[in-house]
Amino acid sequence: MNHVLERKNFYMMAVAFILSFGAIAIIMKFSGYQGLKDVMNINPIYIGIVLLFVFLSLLVDTYRIRDLLLALGEDLSVGYLFKFNLATFFFGYITPFGSGALPITIYLLNKKKIPPNKSLMIFTAKILFSGIFFGTIPPILLIFFRKQLELTHALSIFAILVSFILLILLIGLVYIILRPAFLISVVNLIAGIRFFSGERYKKFFENTKTEIIEYNHRFNELFMVSSGGKLLISQLLYAMLFWTLFYSIAPILMIAMNIKFNILAVISRQIIFYDILAYNVIPSGAGFVEVGFASIFSNIVPHHLLGVFIGIWRFFTYYVYLIASGIGFFLMMRKDTDKPLGAE
Repeated sequence: MNHVLERKNFYMMAVAFILSFGAIAIIMKFSGYQGLKDVMNINPIYIGIVLLFVFLSLLVDTYRIRDLLLALGEDLSVGYLFKFNLATFFFGYITPFGSGALPITIYLLNKKKIPPNKSLMIFTAKILFSGIFFGTIPPILLIFFRKQLELTHALSIFAILVSFILLILLIGLVYIILRPAFLISVVNLIAGIRFFSGERYKKFFENTKTEIIEYNHRFNELFMVSSGGKLLISQLLYAMLFWTLFYSIAPILMIAMNIKFNILAVISRQIIFYDILAYNVIPSGAGFVEVGFASIFSNIVPHHLLGVFIGIWRFFTYYVYLIASGIGFFLMMRKDTDKPLGAE
């Protein structure tokens, strides 16, 4: 995979950077630049705490993957999995809808002789447990803590819509995973198209159906049978811890900038809105996230600090992760390139 980074990936990265910087510049234009002096006075200790939280979030995600692989009968070192995790983060950040994460997951685990079916389990498990978090927590927050969220009328309506969409997506994902008959019927439907009537396609579709059934059996054994549900609970806890660390960055920055806030409102708004804004055709939702969260934080952050705060918050929740994951990815690729020809 020497050319794993295609030219279009660089183009998409460039577009994302332009949109992100442009959005922050526009926000700062309207909110003013007075807040820049507040940034210069931030105690470096807070920056260190934020960076620690970034590192801990990546470490938590690495151990999540390690536990899943151990349950699948695979034992890889934490050091390799940390770099592997960075590489998958990197591809998720630079591709639309995070679509590059699955191919790089399969490729890197295959280099360790881990079959694609297990790689798919790792990938879908991450989506599933994050999906459970995003599909269940927002409705709970809106039902039981709506007043504490301090949402405007427009944001309340948007939050309800987002929560409904996330819940539907979660139900759909769980249904597809637990009911392989649905996917098999889709495969049969495609296989029935005249264009795919050749013997070559027939073998491909049969293999696909076999993989779907095997995946379903493995999923049930992994999370429902052999572990007695313990792995299911631990993976949910890993997802909750990861996102808690990630969403704690904004409150830490607010403390550093002497901004008064309701911690439940700040963290809850991120939980409800971040996922829906970040995953779209523009990698990492560049432009959408900045503008969206400027609106979402507008009645929490003072107007003269809004543009500066959004810029710093986005730097730590996007660019720091992107830089760290990019370094991990290139170190991993360089290591593969340095190997002698034919070496594994």
